[in-house]
Amino acid sequence: MFRRHSDAIFLDLSVDLRDRDDWKIGPLRTIDYPQNITAFATEPISGLLAIGTAGGVIYLFGGPGVETRLVTPDIVGVKFLQFAPSSFQLVCLDDTSVLHIWDLAAIGRPKLVASARFDATNSLTLSPCHSHAFLALNNGEIRTYDLVCLRKSPYTMPNMWKLYQEKLKASGVHCASSAESQTSVDTLAHPRDLNQLFVAYAGGVVLTDFTERATLRAYELILPPGAPGGFGYGSHDLLTHRRPEVTALTIHPAGHFFAVGYADGSLAFWAVDDEDKPLLVRTLDDLDVNLVDQSRLDEQINRQNVGKPTSALEREPIFKLSWSGFPNSSDPRGGKTTLAILGGLTLGEAPGLTIIQFSAFNPSEPPASTSPNSGQSGLHPVMRQAMRNSLDVLDSYFYFAQGVIQDYLLIPRNNPHYAGTFDPIAILLLTEGEGTTRTVEAFQYPPSVFSHDIPIPERPTPAVTATVDLDPLSVLADDLAHTLKDLEENNDHQRLLIPAALFHGKSGILCGQLLKLERETYQTLAAGKVEDGLKLSLNGGQAWADEFKANDLKLAKFQPHRVLITWHRDLSICFEDLSAQLLVAQRPTPLQTNFPNTFFDLTIDLRPVLLDSSVSSRTSPELLEYTRINSVYFATEALETTVVLTTGEIILYQLSGPRKSGTQRASRDKELIILEHIPSYRSFSPYLMLSPELGPTEACAISDIGFLAVAYSNALFIINMRGPEIIVRYLATESVKGKHVAGRIPAHSDSERVASMVWCISQLNKDPEPQVRLVVTRISGAYLIYTLVRSDSFASPWSCQGPITTDGGVQHALPRGTFVFDSKTGTQLPANHIHLARATSGEPRAPSILIMVGAKGARCFANINGERIGKIEWSHKVGEVLAAQIVEKLGSRVLVVTTNRQDALVYSLPQLEHIMTFKIPALPSSSLSVDESGDFVAWNPHPTSGTMDQATYGTFFDIRRAYDLPDIDLGCTKPVVPPAPQPVSLGPASMFQQVGSWLPFKQSMSGAQLDELLGGPNRPILKSEQSTSRNLSIAADLSASASEVAATATATQANLYNRITSALSERGQVLNDLEERFNALGEESRNMASQAKRLATQYTAKSWFGL
Repeated sequence: MFRRHSDAIFLDLSVDLRDRDDWKIGPLRTIDYPQNITAFATEPISGLLAIGTAGGVIYLFGGPGVETRLVTPDIVGVKFLQFAPSSFQLVCLDDTSVLHIWDLAAIGRPKLVASARFDATNSLTLSPCHSHAFLALNNGEIRTYDLVCLRKSPYTMPNMWKLYQEKLKASGVHCASSAESQTSVDTLAHPRDLNQLFVAYAGGVVLTDFTERATLRAYELILPPGAPGGFGYGSHDLLTHRRPEVTALTIHPAGHFFAVGYADGSLAFWAVDDEDKPLLVRTLDDLDVNLVDQSRLDEQINRQNVGKPTSALEREPIFKLSWSGFPNSSDPRGGKTTLAILGGLTLGEAPGLTIIQFSAFNPSEPPASTSPNSGQSGLHPVMRQAMRNSLDVLDSYFYFAQGVIQDYLLIPRNNPHYAGTFDPIAILLLTEGEGTTRTVEAFQYPPSVFSHDIPIPERPTPAVTATVDLDPLSVLADDLAHTLKDLEENNDHQRLLIPAALFHGKSGILCGQLLKLERETYQTLAAGKVEDGLKLSLNGGQAWADEFKANDLKLAKFQPHRVLITWHRDLSICFEDLSAQLLVAQRPTPLQTNFPNTFFDLTIDLRPVLLDSSVSSRTSPELLEYTRINSVYFATEALETTVVLTTGEIILYQLSGPRKSGTQRASRDKELIILEHIPSYRSFSPYLMLSPELGPTEACAISDIGFLAVAYSNALFIINMRGPEIIVRYLATESVKGKHVAGRIPAHSDSERVASMVWCISQLNKDPEPQVRLVVTRISGAYLIYTLVRSDSFASPWSCQGPITTDGGVQHALPRGTFVFDSKTGTQLPANHIHLARATSGEPRAPSILIMVGAKGARCFANINGERIGKIEWSHKVGEVLAAQIVEKLGSRVLVVTTNRQDALVYSLPQLEHIMTFKIPALPSSSLSVDESGDFVAWNPHPTSGTMDQATYGTFFDIRRAYDLPDIDLGCTKPVVPPAPQPVSLGPASMFQQVGSWLPFKQSMSGAQLDELLGGPNRPILKSEQSTSRNLSIAADLSASASEVAATATATQANLYNRITSALSERGQVLNDLEERFNALGEESRNMASQAKRLATQYTAKSWFGL
């Protein structure tokens, strides 16, 4: 128990951790950061979000703690995802065209209930009104699948575009048919008539009727010779007829016209009732591209004749369209709308998403004198012109993206109808990133500039007097600063907070550190709040802790609080709560937060600092483009965060809360930039920056009493951050050996790199007085000791003594592998206020111990530079050492060293005797962060991006640790689907249409009727179907009653004209009859008045109307 070294006796600090039974290594929770996202879907009523990946994993997110992971049976990539609100299922189509259905109402977790294989499929379409899925096969056929009966339905639709082309050929019309034109692209249900389905083929769009099993209309865009189309007048086939391929489809909320996107980047708007001619064909920057502009055509021909033709525009296809309506009008046809357009950009334009705002389609009734359209369509010319006018652009907006946008998803407020495009409140963008990654980010939708009908504010140009000489770098820096300010103040597309797994997947985790915190520190960090409006609203389901872990949960409150600090590729730093207390929730009280819980209010963004003119003018305006975060150091008592950049700059943040911009304060040290003038919108605010322009750092150390040490190649800075001022500035080229010159202190070996530094309060071998010390370890194993002492100078309250140079340390020390602790208690001795107060109290102190861990071994010294107590040498068989940490449990402490071979080597303190070696469960980790309690986080990097796509949270003491996945119940928020939208007329509501609001003349087919039609006569009736019917009771009852009334009203309406005519012819007879009846009523009224008087006298206690 006691070990003697010379005259000192050192207590064995590892007594209770020598038995292997005291250890139980295991993972507690795996956290994924998906970076290969391929599909997503939302269920707006209950508030669920599903994310599908190329690895066949589906992540389902809901309310606090509601998060689960589903895997396709054959681990095949996800191609399409859809929610089925009517049956409360999640439907997935994988890359091999196998359909998978999960029951979301299953107790515990979603249950895979069925899988069905189809031929190559190009689209999957579901509706909240019924329980059938439509699958558009690559061969042009449409297949259906019954989600309630879990079987393929007999209802199929042939390749209708092929039939359409065959019909044209049979009638003698020339048709350029091809197999490519008959390929299906998408299917879309009519938003107000379930009996109709739009099917987009590469050649055109077909509107079909389910009941009649017939094609109602076919819409084909044919560009005449000379029309520019999407490729402009430089197109090589300009003088020919062209049929651009269809790529996307969306329908106006009123259901009377729709938009089609084409492969040449053009958009065509069609009236449903007119298949002969589109309302408008345009690109993002030109109108009427389906018409020939003779002057521009002649110009192109002339240029060709002289050998200088205009080159064709290289324009993206239209990849996706979404036409959104909003509850912003009392007119049943709706108000202003927005159209989201993915694609259509020309080569060289910045990637992004275009949003166009259109005016409301609310035309008045056509004048009676206007004759109807003489064409075959029957669309009134006044209505056609009204549709065309509603396509005039009111405003437009562009969502800039950092990478190419592959897809997007609108998040409706609470309405699942209109293909999920009605009243959206957010938009998810799926973008490409470095290393072929695909991640998502969320923004407010629509842009606030649309909501308030105001133009996007322009940044005023600052006035510059002619007498000022402007440095080009300063001008660029100022412009960057103003640009950043505009981005912060312009909330037209406010970025929204999404689940941490997705948020960090987008920002790209480079690495992280796990810290154990004291209660006071944790409570301070957790006190920040984030506005609900900044979060993506996800409230589906509830989560409870595993009931079988109830006894273990009672011990969770005794666990220390833990925080994971991560730094990211986008120059941000995040704090996540990994405390076990977050998981304490038993029925009936659900979990209140996610695990891990991200402290979004503590997020640090370096970009405002790097773009500030005070920084960019002294560093480089391009610094933002090529620098990255190298490491982060957090002072747990002072609550200060030090960020080390790969380019050598050091930025210090303080937990001071939000602040406004102020006046910049100058520093007397040229290497320091005070950042107190930069505004901050979160809890951490920038305070100080060190920028000596000496290249990358070699080591960094921060203390809790305001000291910062930074080592560069042949340079060392010791900074008092409370000034701020530089106490020590050692530059090898300016030093005078053996003397202190102007605050410069020579080093032991200028050519040796600094490997590690640590602050402590300790005595030395020949200095028994505890002082603030900085231990600097060089790569050769020599280490230097600097001592900071208080001075009498008011300008500089601290001065530096030393250094004292000592040999015999460990070579190639780990950056965080140096520890100083008390030899009696094992408590580490960091430079904080507690140990500083004890040092000045004069009470006797036990000897301190220094442990240095390197790549090839470890050393242990008494009183930092005293006698060596222990020594370890590792052979190549150990592998690469990843991390070292002093781990404490039940008062005992050991040194744990982890390697890349998943080994954990345990050594006693302070003698460094090998106790045991045990295997860490197979973790494909590139780095490991271990805290003082023995918990660790192992990082798994993405194979191509260099960022982390998985973190494994584990522990060396997995004994009664309740970190199991919680039980979730999605059925408690099972959606109740609102009634389906009903058809609206083209014109305003007339007298008969107003009556129709009570007695609807025109009603859509109900979802139940469509299910019966698609399911066929032999469709089995299951209990699940009865449950689905109850879920849709409101909509079904309304639809059924509406159908009955509609049948009666239709018959009445058919005879209404004849009845009115007959009534008018009998008008004279009716008036004569009325005159006779009025005379009779007058006589009866007089008799009734007399009788009333008599009754009132006899029955005074009764009223007339009570009899």
